[in-house]
Amino acid sequence: MKRFIALARRRNVAPSRILFIGMFLVLLGLVGCGGKLGKIETSTVDTVIADAEMAIAAALEADAPTLASDLFQSAEANLEAAKTALDEKNGNDALRLAYQAIADATLARMNSVNITKNSELNASILQSEAEVETLREAVNRKKEELTGLQSQMQDIQSAEKQLKQTVRDLQKENRELGDTRAAYGEQVAQLSETLGEIQGRARRAETEIRNYGREVAELRRKLEVADRMVKEEGYQKRTVIAEIDSLKRQLREQAQIYTEKLAEASQQNAGAKHTEYLKQKAQEARAYVASQPQLHPAKTGRISLSSEQITTGKMALRNWERAWHANNLNGHLAYYEPNIIADKVVIRESKEHRSKIDLQQLEADLHQMSTHAWNKAKADTEVEGESVIGIHRLTRLSTPAADENATELYNIWIREVWMHQVGNDWRIHHEIWQVYENVPNF
Repeated sequence: MKRFIALARRRNVAPSRILFIGMFLVLLGLVGCGGKLGKIETSTVDTVIADAEMAIAAALEADAPTLASDLFQSAEANLEAAKTALDEKNGNDALRLAYQAIADATLARMNSVNITKNSELNASILQSEAEVETLREAVNRKKEELTGLQSQMQDIQSAEKQLKQTVRDLQKENRELGDTRAAYGEQVAQLSETLGEIQGRARRAETEIRNYGREVAELRRKLEVADRMVKEEGYQKRTVIAEIDSLKRQLREQAQIYTEKLAEASQQNAGAKHTEYLKQKAQEARAYVASQPQLHPAKTGRISLSSEQITTGKMALRNWERAWHANNLNGHLAYYEPNIIADKVVIRESKEHRSKIDLQQLEADLHQMSTHAWNKAKADTEVEGESVIGIHRLTRLSTPAADENATELYNIWIREVWMHQVGNDWRIHHEIWQVYENVPNF
């Protein structure tokens, strides 16, 4: 709520008191004239009338005809009456009216000066309040940015905890694999050389796959040798059959480990490829947007608006945005100039489609957009020249993720409106739409 400071009026001398003092001094002067007792000199009246004219002139300079019109008109009327009384040789009335004119003019000037000071002070208060509002909005924006940074920090801390847990799991698996290798060395002496070749498999999944592949091949080779020995030789049959059973069991165990590692590496490789794909698509999108011609004039950063105008312009932008989120399309459209031409850009399947639309087509497109529920992702304001600019980013989910390795796709709608002052109102004279269809939520 705006606050105004009203200066306390100084206690003014009553006009009757001023008149009495003036007449008393004149009478004393007349008494001192000796042989002219009871008579008033014309020069004395002329002097008082001249003082009244000077007092009225001073009141006129203080804009008393506008700010204290009653007193100023009374002073002028008394001055004219004093001049008339002087012409009629009525000295007492002339002096009385002249002093009354001086008193009225003096009061009119003092009241005008006080009113002017009050107006200047109230204007200063309005300017200060506009600056305070601007600072308050800047503080709120910083608070929102701080909240976003805190959320990002929490996400990073959560990811760090997950990575540490993954490292612990891998270390545990590494220890278990080491124990398994030692057990294989004790049980099967013939596989000691093979086990020594796969000591580094715990560090990289691909290395483990290659080592397990070689191990399985070696087991198959030994199994084939053992089968041939059974067919070709009849002696030591029991020993060979036992070795074959042991090799088959080891083959099954190694094949199971090989299959699990292969699936794990495949999943990790798919995730890495997916992340790289998203980075590549984001870079392509940014490069494509940068190569397109600008939809609005270059922003110079120069500002031609006062703090009060900026505050009222931002308020109009907020009302325009509230009307949209409240589904008040008529109130939303009331802020547009009738002859507006908007730029509409639709990016679909990496192809851009540009068009210019008038107010009628803009209304039809807004009706179509309002059939979906849009979420407010971000809003910002800028000031350029004589315009206040609002940039709003809205999103809605268009394609949910099919599984944990897939990415959700969104429709992203960026609205940039340029609003300037027309009389006492603010109107949108240009708008730019950028609609991205089925893209990651960049």
